[in-house]
Amino acid sequence: MDALGWLVAAGVVVVAGVAMAWAMPALLRDTRRRQRAGAGGSLAGIAGGLDAVWRPSTEDAHADWAASVELPAPAPLAGDKGLEAGRVTIHVRAD
Repeated sequence: MDALGWLVAAGVVVVAGVAMAWAMPALLRDTRRRQRAGAGGSLAGIAGGLDAVWRPSTEDAHADWAASVELPAPAPLAGDKGLEAGRVTIHVRAD
C-alpha cells in the first residue's frame, strides 16, 4: 500500500473513532433511561417467548400471580361520591 492508501485508512479509523466517541454518551443515556423505566434488555422479549414455549407452567404461574396482585376497581360514574370537584378519589378498603 502506498502512502495515500495508508493516509485514507488512517482517516477512516479516526472518523470512526470520533463518531463512536460522539455517539457513546447518547447511547449510554438511552440505556440508563430504559433501565430506570423497567424495560428489559433487547433479548427480554425473546426469552419471554421461549419461556412460554418451553416452560408453559411458569407462564401460567406468572399469569396467576399477576391476576392475584391486580386490584380491580369499578369506573366511577357521574353521580358517585368519589367524584369531587371534577377529580376522582379512590378509597381502597382492606377486607
